[in-house]
Amino acid sequence: MLKTPTRILLAKIGLDGHDRGVKVLARGLRDAGMEVIYTGLWQSPATAAKAAVEEDVDILGASFHSAAHLTLVPVLMDELKKLGRSDIPVVIGGIIPPDDVQAMRDAGVAIIFETEVSLTKIVTDIKALATTVHEGRRHSVENGELDKWIGAMQKGDRVALGRVLTWVEDGASIEQVNRKLPPADGKTAVVGFTGSPGVGKSTLIGRLLKELRSRGKTVGVVAVDPASPITGGALLGDRARMTLNVGDPGVFLRSAASRGQLGGVAPTTGAMVEVIRRAMVDVLLIETVGAGQNDIAIREWAKPLVLLMMPGAGDGLQMEKAGITEVADVFVINKADLAGADKLASEIIESIGTDKPIVKTVASHGKGIDELADVILKSE
Repeated sequence: MLKTPTRILLAKIGLDGHDRGVKVLARGLRDAGMEVIYTGLWQSPATAAKAAVEEDVDILGASFHSAAHLTLVPVLMDELKKLGRSDIPVVIGGIIPPDDVQAMRDAGVAIIFETEVSLTKIVTDIKALATTVHEGRRHSVENGELDKWIGAMQKGDRVALGRVLTWVEDGASIEQVNRKLPPADGKTAVVGFTGSPGVGKSTLIGRLLKELRSRGKTVGVVAVDPASPITGGALLGDRARMTLNVGDPGVFLRSAASRGQLGGVAPTTGAMVEVIRRAMVDVLLIETVGAGQNDIAIREWAKPLVLLMMPGAGDGLQMEKAGITEVADVFVINKADLAGADKLASEIIESIGTDKPIVKTVASHGKGIDELADVILKSE
């Protein structure tokens, strides 16, 4: 197995509405070369545990304020136990009085970071703990646990699916996946989403998840975010924009760092798609980094490929350039309440004709999402 970065999930559990501190920590861990999944504010122990097992993180980090740790940490540990993943180490920080440290250790917390601890110590301790986790995972795979996870995954076990995807991220190729798993049944619709940063991909996917679930579809998401070319670290924050669906057992979310791969995807995206196609998922949505016009690698695995655009982001000449506009199957004009939406639709038609659907959405308000779902499901 390849050496992979430390993957840590940071959850802001409880009702505290301030996340400046945890965001500073997330950036510090990213700059130390870690892949940091941030889930956003107001997480419950159940949603934090669900995220941790879907991401199959090395460490679950939880931030607490106002003495909430005394009540919520035991609940968090119990939620992990219910999911069969008591092995995921939990570290906590925030406002943890010295008198409460032993109680937290008794509850099963691996590391308690008290107030004023240095970032250097946090990084050192987390990396040491992650090394132990990586070693344990390697032994599990070598001792035959992988076959058990694959069998459970094929029966719809989402915890097992998370573990198999980590096997992929640790270096398993598409060829290895196809050797280990039986052929896919072809029933999973794989839909790709690309578009420039800020166009609203994550928000739109979050709304689309809710719409597809209302139609009885089980849905998986692979969300790719960029990794630092300098440290290799990444801040994976798409979960924080999909909070409408975080507790839904019919939704599976997995974050992935690009790890230097060009084309808007990660080196493991293809193999991850092949795994999820065998995991009893009706619709798989793949969100690319979407940094430029040539980020078209996703078309190898996704059909349809949805291109998100927004009014005012370039002139009409942009539509004439070769690249993503040539291979997109569906055009979405998001933020269509802004001036210029009709003009952009006309430019799309002038450039590529009327054969491909154009859907106008305002994802932040849920407008147009039902029409987009119709178009996607028609392509199944």
